[in-house]
Amino acid sequence: MSQRAWKLLEILEETTRFFDSRDMENGRLQAELLLAAILDIKRLDLYLQFERLLLADEVDLYRDYVRQRLQRVPVQYIVGVAAFRNLELSVTPDVLIPRPETEILVDVALQYLPDGGRVLDLCCGSGAIALSLAQEAATAQVVAADISEAALKVAKANGVSHELQERVEWFCGDFFAPLAGAAPFDIVVCNPPYVRHGDLACLEPEVQDHEPHLALDGGEDGLDCYRRIVQEAPGFIRPGGYLLMEVGEGQSTAVEALLAQVASFSEVQTKPDLNEVPRVVVARISSS
Repeated sequence: MSQRAWKLLEILEETTRFFDSRDMENGRLQAELLLAAILDIKRLDLYLQFERLLLADEVDLYRDYVRQRLQRVPVQYIVGVAAFRNLELSVTPDVLIPRPETEILVDVALQYLPDGGRVLDLCCGSGAIALSLAQEAATAQVVAADISEAALKVAKANGVSHELQERVEWFCGDFFAPLAGAAPFDIVVCNPPYVRHGDLACLEPEVQDHEPHLALDGGEDGLDCYRRIVQEAPGFIRPGGYLLMEVGEGQSTAVEALLAQVASFSEVQTKPDLNEVPRVVVARISSS
């Protein structure tokens, strides 16, 4: 882009052509997201300001964002935020970018969570699930845990920014380890790492090169974390309570089989996401 005064619409159109020439999908959308972040306005508000002249420092920062995007840095890491349900969350390369399909896990949890119930978000990452539950279930007692101190730092900051810091109790440690001795939960929810180790190298560069492998790598068959969770969870869920786990595409049957091997679990079922992909495996802890 040459050194000159740029109108908002002109720079969007130029960037879109630039992205398209590099075979980047949704070039116009990405251009809009980057520019809206720089101008600190909503993306749709760009359409009300097409004649706006950009300042030189705005153009310089926009160029830097475009360069990062060409290096396949995810838009969410470039602008530092990601949308999830009713929340705008800060995200860094220390946390997985929240996915739309994970919103279904929150929907299912809200269906099973009793008034005043205790809920644990295991492998909480950015805090997307825990904070959504705290925001949307006003009486819930929410606890969240993650093995990554860096991820918890991001999650706690998100809690503060949404004034939910008093609603979530945070723990750092390996799965259930930091919760030893805690009161039992009505629901445990988890979106664990579930990518097969051998498939990591096949992921798109945005994921493979920039998102934390700790939050992605599920071991040789992608099921390592599920094996631990289904063995340890019964000791932390009250009788009649529920374990809810997000699964990757094609994994629901295998996870259901793991649950069937543990006598504590009953009423195992899988809920689909909006694309009818089996997404959330639900299991109840037997009352007897």
